[in-house]
Amino acid sequence: MPIVYVRDLELIKTITVKDFEYFTDHRTDFFESRESIWSKPLVILKGQRWRDMRATVSPAFTSSKMKNMFVLVNECSEQLLDFLEQSYQQPLETGYKIKRVKELYTRYTNDVIATTAFGLKVDSLKHPTNEFYMMGQDATSFGSIKFLIFLSIPKVMKFLGINLIPGKITQFFKTLVLDTVATREREGIIRPDLLHLLIQAKKGTLHEEDSAEDQKGAKINDEDIIAQSLQFFLAGFDTSSTLMSFVSYLLAIHPDVQTRLQEEIDKTLKKHDGKFTYEMVHSMKYLDMVVSESKSEHQNFPKEEAAVETVGALEDRYGDWHLIVGHHRQLKKWTQGDETLRLYPPGAAVERVCVKNYTLKSDPPLELRPGDNIMIPIYGLQHDPNYFPDPERFDPERFSDDNKHNINPMTYIPFGLGPRSCIGNRFALMETKSLLAHLLSRFSVKVISKTPVPIKVIQKGFNVTAEGGFWLGLEKRTT
Repeated sequence: MPIVYVRDLELIKTITVKDFEYFTDHRTDFFESRESIWSKPLVILKGQRWRDMRATVSPAFTSSKMKNMFVLVNECSEQLLDFLEQSYQQPLETGYKIKRVKELYTRYTNDVIATTAFGLKVDSLKHPTNEFYMMGQDATSFGSIKFLIFLSIPKVMKFLGINLIPGKITQFFKTLVLDTVATREREGIIRPDLLHLLIQAKKGTLHEEDSAEDQKGAKINDEDIIAQSLQFFLAGFDTSSTLMSFVSYLLAIHPDVQTRLQEEIDKTLKKHDGKFTYEMVHSMKYLDMVVSESKSEHQNFPKEEAAVETVGALEDRYGDWHLIVGHHRQLKKWTQGDETLRLYPPGAAVERVCVKNYTLKSDPPLELRPGDNIMIPIYGLQHDPNYFPDPERFDPERFSDDNKHNINPMTYIPFGLGPRSCIGNRFALMETKSLLAHLLSRFSVKVISKTPVPIKVIQKGFNVTAEGGFWLGLEKRTT
């Protein structure tokens, strides 16, 4: 099957936004399974079924829903800080508490997902071999060779009955979700988590913020709820902890940036009476620049472009990709901007599958057929010196208010672009910022003898990571 690599920014915009209807799908054959559940996660769905499901689950990821779930995320952040405080009371061989921080953060993200997606309270730091965490490790620990085999011969693997995710793991989460849903429906339990929102979607009572109308979209059943919960788990278990690890590494080798960030955290905490709230975490501009700035921009496409039709048509087509705001119902597009994700995006590339005959206006023009694959090199674009001067340098000032307007949004796409961008990016950024705000308020991250400088980035399964792991020291702050 042909694969076309696209680097031209106008072509990228055309494929992912303007002529999106020709490139609506992902390649998902490597996830083929005899288990019907694995045909139902949002990322796997295609065509109209994807549109309907995206419209159904989108209200679960609005800012108001994130604010409600922040309470649960905050509890996990405090749980991790309490564990570190207790650990620090034990005798130290050096002035630092040495940690393999990726494992520390993976346990944190595991607990966040357990409570927000499955309604399960877990403490993977105090109980390191709990079943939920061990299942998560098994689900995401397949290596690059296994992944490559599934990419190369997916139909053979399906015929042999070999799944990328082992059957026992699917059954564990299936039982967990079904039992939890049954208990909640029987006892009328309401909890501010993703599972509750999916139950609302099943009943058809989930609606957009600032709207009293129930959301229209796909009708979902218990198997759909299991599938979306599993996707949320697999997408967030390792990806977010890897982002946290890269941020910590960069702060350790750039102590001036870390000091400035800690000063902002201290000042903001004081302003909010020492309390970590949704508003407190999202009010810190420098934290945004280092980790996760969200900026809203009006997307000004020329009128002749198909991307701007009518608001109603866009609502029908793309669900939550846009937000309708203000009494003029202006179209707004959300993009993400931060220096860590520019240097170390979760994936090296993003792909689209052509679904209808299409002429790509390249030079010379290229005829595409249904099934042809398009690859957009995220890592290459975000490390291109034409777009980011001195691209290997860690410089949060690239995303300051004075400079961020110089960044072409087509060159910075760590969460993808257009209607099929990552639906959970707000949540991933929220849990990352919550963790770092808590951690840096009480600790400093330090380079130790085991810290590789520079690190060597390698591909492992779906994600990138550091060869040999992320070894860092944690030093208790005295002020």
